[in-house]
Amino acid sequence: MRHTLWPNVLGSLILAVMVWLAIGWGLKPLADMAATLRARHGGSLEPLQLSPLPNELEPMQAALNRMLAQIQEVLGRERRFIADAAHEMRTPLAVLRVHAQNLLEAGTEQERRESLEFLIAGVDRTSRLVNQLLTMARLEPKATPAPLPTIDLTQTIRDCLVQLTPWLLSKRLELAFDGIEQPCKVATDAAAIDIALNNLITNAANFSPEHGVISVQLRLSEGFYHLSVEDQGPGIDEADRARLFERFYSRGNHQGAGLGLTIVNTIATRLHGRITLLNRPEGGLRAVLSIPGRSELARDGGQR
Repeated sequence: MRHTLWPNVLGSLILAVMVWLAIGWGLKPLADMAATLRARHGGSLEPLQLSPLPNELEPMQAALNRMLAQIQEVLGRERRFIADAAHEMRTPLAVLRVHAQNLLEAGTEQERRESLEFLIAGVDRTSRLVNQLLTMARLEPKATPAPLPTIDLTQTIRDCLVQLTPWLLSKRLELAFDGIEQPCKVATDAAAIDIALNNLITNAANFSPEHGVISVQLRLSEGFYHLSVEDQGPGIDEADRARLFERFYSRGNHQGAGLGLTIVNTIATRLHGRITLLNRPEGGLRAVLSIPGRSELARDGGQR
């Protein structure tokens, strides 16, 4: 029995040590990964770069890196949303302030009532703007877009211009609209058009001289609606043209956040259109937002 027992005991101990060493050697990459994760800063989102890794751990590292990339994307969208929201809310708040001042300076009951109605309409429009910004922020880049409703493009533009007129008058600027008389039924996003036009007019107002005229035109050509905003400012330099759509690039406007044209370009891309910036021969800038759409106007007229 002793001759049989001692070799078995000794062999079992040797086998246990070998198994322990083999397991430790096999799990060393996992232990190294765990140690690397414990040593990382809590806010670090840098991808893992551990090599060499066994085939069993490569999918785990790839999954962790995908998760970190998704977190970075979410944080980036949140930062962009905060910047865009701050930029978008500035002009509506300025419009509300003008309406409130008109209400204080109103001399008759009729003027007070009209100013109050404009103020309520401005608050409603600002609430819709906030809701649409939240909706746009929640849109996933690869999400299937919802069907666009059919709207009256001319009426949408007129509603936006009515809200902006008091603010432009307070800046000693005039606003002119030359469009299509009949209703333009087109499948597009009314809120996106409102935001884009708001940004284009705000940009034109920032660079227009006092007592200048901002002209808005709507034309239909080759299956595209062309919404143009013209100012009488200095125009743009060719060297700056390529950078005007960059986020946070503000040319000659120290109070701007450099997001207006970026937002318009994003909206144009989302609506499968384009934004074009051209210098006018008589001076100033012409910004043209072109969006596709089917017009229900008769072929024999409709423009003036």
